[in-house]
Amino acid sequence: MQEHAPPLKVWAFTALAAFILLSLFLSYCYTGIGPYVKVLRESNSSLEKALIENNVKDTSALSVVVIGSSLLERALPDPKDVERAISEKTQKPVRFLRLSVYYMSMDIAERMKFFEYIAKHPPDYLFLENIGINLDDPLGEALPVPIDAALLHLRNEFRFKTGLPPHENYYNRWSQFDLTPAPTSSFFNFEFDSSSYKFFLTKKMLVRKVSENEIANKAYAALKGKAKVFFLGMPQSDKLPPEFLDAEAIGELASVMKTYKENYDIGFWKYPGVMPDSCFSDGFHVNQPGAKKYQDWFVSQLAVTE
Repeated sequence: MQEHAPPLKVWAFTALAAFILLSLFLSYCYTGIGPYVKVLRESNSSLEKALIENNVKDTSALSVVVIGSSLLERALPDPKDVERAISEKTQKPVRFLRLSVYYMSMDIAERMKFFEYIAKHPPDYLFLENIGINLDDPLGEALPVPIDAALLHLRNEFRFKTGLPPHENYYNRWSQFDLTPAPTSSFFNFEFDSSSYKFFLTKKMLVRKVSENEIANKAYAALKGKAKVFFLGMPQSDKLPPEFLDAEAIGELASVMKTYKENYDIGFWKYPGVMPDSCFSDGFHVNQPGAKKYQDWFVSQLAVTE
């Protein structure tokens, strides 16, 4: 029996159906009906409100803002405790705002309009996690942010309807700034994630050129003389390449730091010495003992600077 290929109209109908479904999905991802636009709207509102509350409302208090990734959430896990510790060290009232956005990057900071808002509502001290702001992952994002947000939302809707626990919605960090590590996380239970550690052993990062940071540079210029600004180097295992940079890239980073110091008066705070591997959950994110060491150093360094 001779087999016949499906008629051309069948292929055309299939292609048209696939195109329509893809168009509907992308519309869901990028328009107001999808989660990304809602996340961004909530983030913009919450972020500016938080900065006004922290930096403007009580001008008698020392205002401190720190922005970074999950590294920052682990290193300074309880914002209220950090605020109390700084106040005790400086003998001043303090308002402390920690913005820990998972997978923080310059792209995400710009999406959140962080630099626009921080220039408009400057604190006394601004700290920016160096690896999130001045370095790029050469592999880039696994998925564009709007698509990732949509897929995460759809997965959780499916899991909810089937009685499964939802995956963590890390986009909550875009608008909720006082979240702390989960009680069941490796931050508290001291489990070591060996698979992540092996991945970090081969991870590479690229240094962003100063000229690539046009939006940030505009904010830095506006903050000069109004706020003391510092990039923060985060602790990590001494078994890992420093900030995942090779020797050439380390030189490039030093040049970038020099330019920012000379042109914008931005300093660079790097955690001194080495923490033992027992202070990390994967060689990169600190656990509770590591956070205690980092917070003590950060608070003491700020008190000396103040």
